[in-house]
Amino acid sequence: MIIRLLSIQFARLKRQKLLYLYFILMATIIISNALGCAGSLDDNGMRYYAGGRFPMMCMQSHIDIIGTLFLSFISAVLICGEKASGMFKQPLLNGVSKKQLLIAKTVSIFTIALICFLFVIIFSIGIGFLLWGNHVFDNAQEYFLQIILLAFPQMIIVLFLVLLSLYMSNISSMMCTSLIILLVNNLFSQFFGNYVLFVDFMYYLYAFSGYNGVALESNIIVLGIVVNIITGIILIYGINRRINNMTM
Repeated sequence: MIIRLLSIQFARLKRQKLLYLYFILMATIIISNALGCAGSLDDNGMRYYAGGRFPMMCMQSHIDIIGTLFLSFISAVLICGEKASGMFKQPLLNGVSKKQLLIAKTVSIFTIALICFLFVIIFSIGIGFLLWGNHVFDNAQEYFLQIILLAFPQMIIVLFLVLLSLYMSNISSMMCTSLIILLVNNLFSQFFGNYVLFVDFMYYLYAFSGYNGVALESNIIVLGIVVNIITGIILIYGINRRINNMTM
């Protein structure tokens, strides 16, 4: 049953071509970043990311706002859109529970998040290889560790967006709320990181990617994993409680 629901979700996203739009946008940004790095003569600016650090620069562009906002839009389309139109009720007539439907939608969003994540990594390494050859792998051990660590807050952000979408009435309210949360969180993460690192899982999108030169230290790694796991448990509980109490 879940497999059939998943195929329906993917078919819907494929018809709307939302993922292709992301590919085009992110590919344009990556190419622009690559040309900026290749043409920069400033060792303290874009030139710092030329070669071995280029893939992580592109990942920073993804996690900053673009990737998260795109996932917010996907969540809005799959959940808020159906709530607003009343389509969320339709599968219930065929013996599918609300929980099963939401699991299928959540797995779909997780899959889209993984595809976007891998696209940025593979495409940035490919473009970097064309410009700098094997030098794009100079810092491979460092940025592959960062990529593995970033998988934690990326998974939790999906759960957060699913829970948020369950409380939003339509797509526009979901997008506005998500954008406000991201902008405020970006501000607090960059300027008040020492205060939010114990409670804010999204802070680790920046900490694990080396954003603004944040050092990736062992205590930050351990704390970040713990914060993300605890947040994930809380979000799963919140999603389960919301779907059980939801009246549609």
